[in-house]
Amino acid sequence: MIRFYSKSMFLIGAMAVAGCSRSYLLTSREAAQQHISPVAIHYFNTAFQQVSSQSYFKKDIDFKQLYLSAVTQMKNADSCSDTYPAIRDLVAGLNDRHSFFKAPPAAGSSVLASLSTKPGSIPFHASINNSYGLIELKSYNAIDLSDRHRIADSLYATLKKMDQENVRGLIIDFRKMEGGTTVPFLTAFAPLINQDILLKYVDNKGHASYITRYKNGIYTKSGSKTTRLGYLTDYAPLKLSEKPIAIITGNYTASAGEMILIAFLGLPNVKTFGAPTYGVATGKSNIFLADSAFISLASSVTCDRNGNAYTGPVTPQQYADPRVVSEEQLMTTIHNWIK
Repeated sequence: MIRFYSKSMFLIGAMAVAGCSRSYLLTSREAAQQHISPVAIHYFNTAFQQVSSQSYFKKDIDFKQLYLSAVTQMKNADSCSDTYPAIRDLVAGLNDRHSFFKAPPAAGSSVLASLSTKPGSIPFHASINNSYGLIELKSYNAIDLSDRHRIADSLYATLKKMDQENVRGLIIDFRKMEGGTTVPFLTAFAPLINQDILLKYVDNKGHASYITRYKNGIYTKSGSKTTRLGYLTDYAPLKLSEKPIAIITGNYTASAGEMILIAFLGLPNVKTFGAPTYGVATGKSNIFLADSAFISLASSVTCDRNGNAYTGPVTPQQYADPRVVSEEQLMTTIHNWIK
């Protein structure tokens, strides 16, 4: 299951090595005594410093123990690739259930492209049943800006059609939204959210950044730097923004799915149903190593419009255990709430 955050969602590379020193990091001379080459120890130390500096949960982690444990796996390590098992162990030791390591891709390809959904796909299904609009979201990840724009326009056109059909309310099903990028979905849903700030992210130093809506687009803002993430070709306000919006969540709602969900929380016309989410609504930094290996690191926490931070599962307002409540019963409950 690939869960990728585009805090821009959108991908932000972390290229600089953390400057803080760790007294327990092996020097080249000390590493040589354990038959670890200068190349291998420098490569691993660089990865370790970035991870230990940027991890959102760094205060809860014994990095010295993680480092010493990893070094035991690097005996006779000569090349960068010889350190991969140690790096995988390091990332697993973060216990954030979201970070991961990926070895360099095959020659001529991109590691980010290898994680992308096939261009041209439609990551949602929409229908109108008995005057209720239903949108079922699917996982999607891509680095192609035109593909993101195509999906945002398509999803917005669907919402506009439902608006014209004067549906009683909207149901958004997140149960198959396991992650990917938030950009096309937030761009299309922004007209439904009556607040300019859609999401807030806070890193381990307390620095905040935001995803905001403006005119026909969404932007990421950090300090004085503002960047457009996505936009709609044709845009007009939607009456749907004033109608009941029911959101269904489940145990597979994760990462980007949780972030999009969080953008709706706190609106007076929104109610959530279903089961708690997976619990990894953490923003990511992408750390690219010297040989193009890649660490996707949980480096920030997502906050809703009221400032509530989500470091675990998002609990729905009305719990519906899928082992007990049938799909028909769930939809009946939602329809009755919308009425």
